[in-house]
Amino acid sequence: MVKACHSTNSQVVINTRLVIAGLLVPWVTTSVIWSVGATCHLDSRYVFSDWMRDHMKLAGDGPMFPEQGLVYDYRLHDGGFTDPTPDNEPRIPVWMYWMDGLEEYDIFPDTKYSDIEVPTIDTVRSSFILGKLLELDHPVLCVGNTGTCKTVTVVSKLSRGLNKNFLCEFMAFSARTSANQTQDLIDSKLDRRRKGVFGPPLLKKLVFFIDDLNMPALEIYGAQPPIELIRQWMDFKGELTIQVAYSNV
Repeated sequence: MVKACHSTNSQVVINTRLVIAGLLVPWVTTSVIWSVGATCHLDSRYVFSDWMRDHMKLAGDGPMFPEQGLVYDYRLHDGGFTDPTPDNEPRIPVWMYWMDGLEEYDIFPDTKYSDIEVPTIDTVRSSFILGKLLELDHPVLCVGNTGTCKTVTVVSKLSRGLNKNFLCEFMAFSARTSANQTQDLIDSKLDRRRKGVFGPPLLKKLVFFIDDLNMPALEIYGAQPPIELIRQWMDFKGELTIQVAYSNV
């Protein structure tokens, strides 16, 4: 009986290693697309997409992307490693169109116009990538032209698309926002753990969404103090308080 259990456990380990080995190329491909490829503007994305397809065919690395559209139009379904399958059995990884599998979006007669959020491929993939980065504790900067649904996409994801371990707070910068106001607002959302150490409630992660990040007015030396305060938190995981004491966050 002990031998049977040991054999089964060994088989599970071997199968897991085989699954991971088959996912290495798709994982690297996804990373390249959404790191190097994400820096391309619209016209360059066509060039990058063709380059990615050609190199994958030349190297014989699969799974291959569908012929339609760009490589940006697809996400990886890992065949059951983390993504569910209908029968809960492992499958060959495939590239899925971002809009596949979405529930039908219904608009009711009493729905306010401002509450209508029709999902598009841009909002769906931006929301997905935002969620993955937050799960890995990476800060996210969303950039784009005015009216491209940045705020709506982020607010929707933070409000309804994260698990219960996340607490989300929203704030907006303006030309009159000061560093003291920013610090006071963030400090008011944190619990004191011990002297000089602050954080969210235990077992929780706190996400701050700052809208219009570039709005604070320049001071005499050309800096924007609220943004410098945010940079200090990101670089040093803490802040200098008004009483000239350092606090870990």
